[in-house]
Amino acid sequence: MKIYLFRHAQKAMDFSGDPDLTAEGHAQASKLLDKVLKKELPTPTELWVSPKKRTHSTFRPLAQHFNLPLQNTNELLEQQAEENLSEFRSRIEKLFERAAENKKAVVFLCSHYDLVVEALNVVPSDKDFSDSEYAHWSPCQYAGFEVLNNGVYEFIEFKRVHL
Repeated sequence: MKIYLFRHAQKAMDFSGDPDLTAEGHAQASKLLDKVLKKELPTPTELWVSPKKRTHSTFRPLAQHFNLPLQNTNELLEQQAEENLSEFRSRIEKLFERAAENKKAVVFLCSHYDLVVEALNVVPSDKDFSDSEYAHWSPCQYAGFEVLNNGVYEFIEFKRVHL
């Protein structure tokens, strides 16, 4: 089973609290589909998104091409004001445990900066993510993992979808 965690593509600047993507962000979303079609990334079997527009828009080309539903997942939302760090980390751990339940799945998760950075602190990986290389995630950056039978998340790659 594989899990790929994506930060959403480049978002527009607005004050609605739920901006969509910029033109560049939509181009990144199309490029993400291209990477899957070119076999640079595996073909997803599940697409999990937070309820925010920008995560839906990031995975929409994949969903349309592969006829997959976008699965709204509240656990992929940013840290909430009422959550302390321990609660936020616990939510992320449970999310990854749930994502790893289907041993034959290739799950793509699309979330927000604070969640993707914090996920590297809680995912039981064979990789040490304390290096500064992993501290900043650009729009449409992703990390891939193979979930082994012993529950360890074997690190595959850390890349960005470039235009």
